Amino acid sequence: MRERKYPDFEFKKGKLTSGVIYPEFFPINKEDSVLNVGCGDGVQALTYKGNFKRMVGVDINSKSLETARKLMEYYEIDNFEAREANVEDLPLDEPFDKCIAIDIIEHVINPDKLVSEIYRLLKDDGEVLITFPAMHDKWENLFRFVGRKIIRRKGKTVYKEGWDPNQHQYDFKLRKWIEIMEKQNFVLVDSRASTLFPPLHYLKIPRFWFSNKFIHTIDNYFCKLPMFKNYGQALVCIFKKIINRNYENFNRHPSTPSSQTRGRSGLLL
Repeated sequence: MRERKYPDFEFKKGKLTSGVIYPEFFPINKEDSVLNVGCGDGVQALTYKGNFKRMVGVDINSKSLETARKLMEYYEIDNFEAREANVEDLPLDEPFDKCIAIDIIEHVINPDKLVSEIYRLLKDDGEVLITFPAMHDKWENLFRFVGRKIIRRKGKTVYKEGWDPNQHQYDFKLRKWIEIMEKQNFVLVDSRASTLFPPLHYLKIPRFWFSNKFIHTIDNYFCKLPMFKNYGQALVCIFKKIINRNYENFNRHPSTPSSQTRGRSGLLL
């Protein structure tokens, strides 16, 4: 590995550690073209390195995209393209085999527009890996409460007027997020929790629940169980684009509301 490092490299190492779950759950093959919406600093391209033909990452933050370009150079990835744009209005027309939308839908003003754009750019029967916030914000609020009210630590969060893309815009229940996807002709294929551990890295504790293979294996097992998967930091879902709204092939009766059924994913909402 090159000796040269960028200023925020250590922070990216933590993201790379936690990103191990995505290729485990949502494999991408070497012939796939991938759309990465809300790509940020491009860490998903690193976790999937060598397993995609081309990846286009779109984000509204120019500084994050500059970091992404530097990381691609550092890791010698030459099939990643960074584009600056609002993900609700993607300046793209070519179809993609797969899409990744990690930690993004809760940040946009119009989630329906984002999902519509993903649908437009996916090939028929294409799949999207998308995350929805579950317990993460609740843990974060608890840590802030403890820090400010009990430890008397001064808060560092700075809130901006208007839309701040770095802040969560919605606190929907998981059922609502699923309904937004299904309304745009996506069907839920599978789901799991990201991790059942709280975000202890906020307390400067390394992400051992990802780096330790034994603990990660146990966490993985429980993250996939229907009784636990809704209580992780985030719900990680795979949706398939469908042209004909016939859900019978996905173990879902077409006349039954999805919020009352359990499909192949085992998700009970």
